[in-house]
Amino acid sequence: MSAPVCLPTWGHTWVDLPVLRLPMPGEELIPCANGCYQLPIAITTPEDPVDRAVHRWFLGHHGAFLVWRFLSASLDRLIREPDSELVRLTALGYDAYSAMLAYSGSCSREVYEDVIRPMMVAFDPAFSGRWARDHEPLPGLLRRARTALGPVAAAPLTSASKANLLVHQEVMRKLVPDGHSLLRESGRARVATTDAERARFDEFFLVSRENVCVSRYRAHRAAVLSAIGHDLANHPLGPGCGATLGSKLRTFVSRL
Repeated sequence: MSAPVCLPTWGHTWVDLPVLRLPMPGEELIPCANGCYQLPIAITTPEDPVDRAVHRWFLGHHGAFLVWRFLSASLDRLIREPDSELVRLTALGYDAYSAMLAYSGSCSREVYEDVIRPMMVAFDPAFSGRWARDHEPLPGLLRRARTALGPVAAAPLTSASKANLLVHQEVMRKLVPDGHSLLRESGRARVATTDAERARFDEFFLVSRENVCVSRYRAHRAAVLSAIGHDLANHPLGPGCGATLGSKLRTFVSRL
Protein backbone atom coordinates (compact mmCIF):
# COMPACT_ATOMS: atom_id res chain seq x y z
CA MET A 1 0.00 0.00 0.00
CA SER A 2 1.10 3.59 -0.46
CA ALA A 3 2.79 5.59 2.26
CA PRO A 4 0.29 7.60 4.32
CA VAL A 5 0.17 11.35 4.07
CA CYS A 6 1.32 13.25 7.15
CA LEU A 7 -0.21 16.70 7.49
CA PRO A 8 1.16 18.56 10.51
CA THR A 9 0.19 22.21 10.70
CA TRP A 10 3.49 24.06 11.04
CA GLY A 11 3.70 27.80 10.58
CA HIS A 12 1.45 29.11 7.86
CA THR A 13 1.08 26.06 5.69
CA TRP A 14 0.39 22.34 5.37
CA VAL A 15 3.27 20.05 4.54
CA ASP A 16 1.53 17.65 2.19
CA LEU A 17 4.01 14.86 1.46
CA PRO A 18 3.94 11.07 1.86
CA VAL A 19 5.93 9.88 4.85
CA LEU A 20 9.33 8.60 3.71
CA ARG A 21 9.82 5.12 5.14
CA LEU A 22 13.44 4.07 5.58
CA PRO A 23 15.41 1.43 7.45
CA MET A 24 18.04 2.61 9.91
CA PRO A 25 21.44 3.41 8.37
CA GLY A 26 23.33 0.20 7.67
CA GLU A 27 20.20 -1.94 7.68
CA GLU A 28 19.17 -3.69 4.48
CA LEU A 29 15.90 -3.47 2.62
CA ILE A 30 13.77 -6.57 3.13
CA PRO A 31 12.70 -8.88 0.27
CA CYS A 32 9.29 -8.29 -1.23
CA ALA A 33 6.55 -10.76 -0.40
CA ASN A 34 4.96 -12.81 -3.15
CA GLY A 35 2.57 -10.64 -5.11
CA CYS A 36 3.93 -7.48 -3.47
CA TYR A 37 2.09 -4.50 -4.94
CA GLN A 38 2.94 -0.85 -4.52
CA LEU A 39 0.23 1.73 -5.09
CA PRO A 40 1.41 4.88 -6.89
CA ILE A 41 2.92 7.51 -4.61
CA ALA A 42 1.59 10.92 -5.61
CA ILE A 43 3.59 14.09 -4.95
CA THR A 44 2.04 17.37 -6.08
CA THR A 45 3.91 20.67 -6.23
CA PRO A 46 2.01 23.69 -4.83
CA GLU A 47 1.49 26.67 -7.12
CA ASP A 48 1.77 29.32 -4.41
CA PRO A 49 5.43 30.50 -4.36
CA VAL A 50 5.80 30.39 -0.57
CA ASP A 51 4.05 27.03 -0.26
CA ARG A 52 6.28 25.75 -3.05
CA ALA A 53 9.40 26.95 -1.21
CA VAL A 54 8.36 25.03 1.92
CA HIS A 55 7.46 22.02 -0.21
CA ARG A 56 10.93 22.12 -1.79
CA TRP A 57 12.59 22.33 1.62
CA PHE A 58 10.95 19.08 2.67
CA LEU A 59 10.95 17.25 -0.66
CA GLY A 60 14.58 18.20 -1.30
CA HIS A 61 15.49 16.76 2.07
CA HIS A 62 13.61 13.56 1.21
CA GLY A 63 15.78 13.39 -1.88
CA ALA A 64 18.85 13.94 0.28
CA PHE A 65 17.88 11.10 2.63
CA LEU A 66 17.65 8.78 -0.37
CA VAL A 67 20.95 9.95 -1.87
CA TRP A 68 22.70 9.64 1.50
CA ARG A 69 21.63 6.01 1.68
CA PHE A 70 22.95 5.42 -1.83
CA LEU A 71 26.27 7.13 -1.06
CA SER A 72 26.77 5.23 2.17
CA ALA A 73 26.31 1.87 0.46
CA SER A 74 28.45 2.84 -2.54
CA LEU A 75 31.34 4.25 -0.49
CA ASP A 76 31.33 1.20 1.77
CA ARG A 77 31.54 -1.05 -1.27
CA LEU A 78 34.37 1.02 -2.77
CA ILE A 79 36.39 0.57 0.41
CA ARG A 80 36.12 -3.20 0.04
CA GLU A 81 35.98 -3.53 -3.76
CA PRO A 82 37.61 -0.63 -5.65
CA ASP A 83 35.92 -0.32 -9.04
CA SER A 84 36.22 2.49 -11.61
CA GLU A 85 32.60 2.24 -12.76
CA LEU A 86 31.34 2.47 -9.18
CA VAL A 87 33.62 5.48 -8.63
CA ARG A 88 31.87 7.29 -11.48
CA LEU A 89 28.43 6.29 -10.21
CA THR A 90 29.27 7.43 -6.68
CA ALA A 91 30.50 10.75 -8.08
CA LEU A 92 27.10 11.09 -9.77
CA GLY A 93 25.59 10.49 -6.34
CA TYR A 94 27.46 13.52 -5.01
CA ASP A 95 26.21 15.51 -8.01
CA ALA A 96 22.67 14.43 -7.12
CA TYR A 97 23.24 15.49 -3.52
CA SER A 98 24.41 18.89 -4.78
CA ALA A 99 21.17 19.14 -6.75
CA MET A 100 19.17 18.35 -3.60
CA LEU A 101 20.97 21.08 -1.67
CA ALA A 102 20.32 23.68 -4.36
CA TYR A 103 16.70 22.57 -4.78
CA SER A 104 15.77 22.49 -1.09
CA GLY A 105 17.58 25.78 -0.48
CA SER A 106 16.17 27.57 -3.52
CA CYS A 107 13.88 29.84 -1.50
CA SER A 108 14.69 33.50 -0.96
CA ARG A 109 16.43 34.58 2.21
CA GLU A 110 13.22 36.34 3.25
CA VAL A 111 11.13 33.16 2.97
CA TYR A 112 13.78 31.21 4.84
CA GLU A 113 13.95 33.77 7.66
CA ASP A 114 10.20 34.42 7.87
CA VAL A 115 8.79 30.93 7.28
CA ILE A 116 11.20 27.99 7.18
CA ARG A 117 13.62 28.88 9.97
CA PRO A 118 10.76 29.70 12.40
CA MET A 119 9.24 26.28 11.63
CA MET A 120 12.47 24.62 12.73
CA VAL A 121 12.81 26.87 15.78
CA ALA A 122 9.27 25.99 16.85
CA PHE A 123 10.09 22.30 16.48
CA ASP A 124 13.39 22.53 18.36
CA PRO A 125 15.35 25.74 19.07
CA ALA A 126 18.64 23.92 18.37
CA PHE A 127 17.44 22.14 15.22
CA SER A 128 20.43 21.14 13.10
CA GLY A 129 21.41 19.24 9.98
CA ARG A 130 24.09 17.68 12.16
CA TRP A 131 21.32 15.46 13.51
CA ALA A 132 20.88 13.70 10.15
CA ARG A 133 21.79 10.12 11.03
CA ASP A 134 22.09 9.02 7.38
CA HIS A 135 24.67 11.71 6.65
CA GLU A 136 26.81 11.16 9.75
CA PRO A 137 28.93 8.28 8.39
CA LEU A 138 29.56 9.83 4.96
CA PRO A 139 32.66 11.99 5.68
CA GLY A 140 34.48 9.04 7.24
CA LEU A 141 33.42 6.66 4.48
CA LEU A 142 34.56 9.16 1.85
CA ARG A 143 38.01 9.48 3.43
CA ARG A 144 38.39 5.71 3.63
CA ALA A 145 37.22 5.21 0.04
CA ARG A 146 39.64 7.81 -1.31
CA THR A 147 42.49 6.19 0.63
CA ALA A 148 41.59 2.74 -0.69
CA LEU A 149 41.38 4.00 -4.27
CA GLY A 150 44.40 6.28 -4.34
CA PRO A 151 44.41 9.86 -5.68
CA VAL A 152 44.24 9.03 -9.39
CA ALA A 153 41.42 6.49 -9.27
CA ALA A 154 39.51 8.60 -6.75
CA ALA A 155 39.75 11.80 -8.84
CA PRO A 156 36.09 11.84 -10.05
CA LEU A 157 34.90 11.22 -6.51
CA THR A 158 37.19 13.91 -5.09
CA SER A 159 36.01 16.46 -7.65
CA ALA A 160 32.30 15.74 -7.13
CA SER A 161 32.55 15.76 -3.32
CA LYS A 162 34.45 19.07 -3.34
CA ALA A 163 31.85 20.58 -5.68
CA ASN A 164 29.17 19.34 -3.28
CA LEU A 165 30.86 21.14 -0.39
CA LEU A 166 30.94 24.36 -2.40
CA VAL A 167 27.22 24.09 -3.19
CA HIS A 168 26.48 23.52 0.50
CA GLN A 169 28.52 26.58 1.46
CA GLU A 170 26.82 28.68 -1.23
CA VAL A 171 23.35 27.75 0.01
CA MET A 172 24.38 28.47 3.60
CA ARG A 173 25.80 31.89 2.69
CA LYS A 174 22.59 32.78 0.88
CA LEU A 175 20.19 31.69 3.60
CA VAL A 176 22.26 32.33 6.74
CA PRO A 177 24.75 35.07 5.78
CA ASP A 178 25.88 35.67 9.36
CA GLY A 179 26.70 31.97 9.77
CA HIS A 180 24.74 31.71 13.03
CA SER A 181 23.09 28.30 12.94
CA LEU A 182 20.30 27.41 15.35
CA LEU A 183 22.58 24.86 17.00
CA ARG A 184 25.27 27.48 17.55
CA GLU A 185 22.79 30.04 18.86
CA SER A 186 21.41 27.46 21.30
CA GLY A 187 24.83 26.96 22.89
CA ARG A 188 24.73 23.22 22.14
CA ALA A 189 27.15 23.17 19.20
CA ARG A 190 29.87 21.38 21.18
CA VAL A 191 27.53 18.78 22.64
CA ALA A 192 27.54 15.33 21.00
CA THR A 193 24.46 14.47 18.96
CA THR A 194 22.02 12.19 20.78
CA ASP A 195 19.73 9.49 19.43
CA ALA A 196 16.80 11.62 20.55
CA GLU A 197 18.02 14.47 18.33
CA ARG A 198 18.47 12.10 15.41
CA ALA A 199 14.89 10.97 15.92
CA ARG A 200 13.75 14.60 16.05
CA PHE A 201 15.40 15.27 12.69
CA ASP A 202 13.57 12.29 11.19
CA GLU A 203 10.29 13.40 12.72
CA PHE A 204 10.56 16.96 11.41
CA PHE A 205 11.23 15.79 7.87
CA LEU A 206 8.45 13.16 7.90
CA VAL A 207 10.74 10.12 7.96
CA SER A 208 9.66 6.86 9.59
CA ARG A 209 12.25 4.21 10.49
CA GLU A 210 10.97 0.72 9.80
CA ASN A 211 11.43 -2.38 7.68
CA VAL A 212 10.92 -1.45 4.03
CA CYS A 213 10.72 -3.84 1.10
CA VAL A 214 12.72 -3.28 -2.08
CA SER A 215 9.78 -2.40 -4.33
CA ARG A 216 8.29 0.08 -1.88
CA TYR A 217 11.63 1.81 -1.43
CA ARG A 218 12.27 2.02 -5.16
CA ALA A 219 8.75 3.29 -5.83
CA HIS A 220 9.12 6.10 -3.30
CA ARG A 221 12.60 6.96 -4.56
CA ALA A 222 11.29 7.17 -8.11
CA ALA A 223 8.37 9.35 -6.99
CA VAL A 224 10.61 11.79 -5.12
CA LEU A 225 13.19 12.15 -7.88
CA SER A 226 10.51 12.41 -10.56
CA ALA A 227 8.61 15.09 -8.62
CA ILE A 228 11.77 17.15 -8.19
CA GLY A 229 12.61 16.79 -11.87
CA HIS A 230 9.13 17.90 -12.95
CA ASP A 231 9.19 20.84 -10.54
CA LEU A 232 12.52 22.02 -11.92
CA ALA A 233 11.20 21.70 -15.47
CA ASN A 234 8.10 23.77 -14.65
CA HIS A 235 9.70 26.23 -12.23
CA PRO A 236 13.41 26.59 -13.06
CA LEU A 237 15.65 27.96 -10.33
CA GLY A 238 17.33 30.43 -12.66
CA PRO A 239 18.70 30.82 -16.19
CA GLY A 240 20.09 27.40 -17.06
CA CYS A 241 20.21 26.33 -13.41
CA GLY A 242 17.06 24.20 -13.39
CA ALA A 243 18.11 22.50 -16.62
CA THR A 244 21.53 21.70 -15.16
CA LEU A 245 20.09 20.22 -11.98
CA GLY A 246 17.47 18.31 -13.93
CA SER A 247 20.17 16.89 -16.18
CA LYS A 248 22.23 15.74 -13.19
CA LEU A 249 19.22 14.07 -11.63
CA ARG A 250 18.21 12.37 -14.87
CA THR A 251 21.73 11.02 -15.33
CA PHE A 252 21.84 9.76 -11.75
CA VAL A 253 18.39 8.15 -11.95
CA SER A 254 19.21 6.47 -15.25
CA ARG A 255 22.19 4.75 -13.62
CA LEU A 256 20.43 3.47 -10.50
